[in-house]
Amino acid sequence: MMNVSKTLLILLAAFLSACSLNDTYQGDGALIAQLSGEDSNASQILNDIWALETMAGEALVLGRSQRPRLEIHLREMTLNGHDGCNNFFGSIEFIDNKSIIFGSVGSTRMYCQPMDIADRFNQQFSRIKTYELNGLRLKFLDAQGEELLQFVKID
Repeated sequence: MMNVSKTLLILLAAFLSACSLNDTYQGDGALIAQLSGEDSNASQILNDIWALETMAGEALVLGRSQRPRLEIHLREMTLNGHDGCNNFFGSIEFIDNKSIIFGSVGSTRMYCQPMDIADRFNQQFSRIKTYELNGLRLKFLDAQGEELLQFVKID
């Protein structure tokens, strides 16, 4: 009986220590572990509301369109926002201190005049692979490191 107890205690300790070494969020909204050190601060900053400033490095000229915005909820591993015309919502499948993978993203299907900002936003959004935080600015980049979208924190 004593050997069984010792074995269970060792397995429990190994399981708990393995969980504490993981520094990513992953899958179906389950929090694997808090990002540590600087990354913990980054995760707190990411978890907020962002307004779009630039697309593909060019300043956003709104005209009659609404400014696109993005809201990130790391605890639930979800996102929602507005693309300039339609509301969108989706999941975050994976995030670490550099990479982000979005799951399925759905949206309302209204027609707005003009649609150019919403269309460009959605094209750029679908190419996101990594991100960079610089103060209160959030940049999303493609696989080659080219800037797609830059947001400023508004909340």
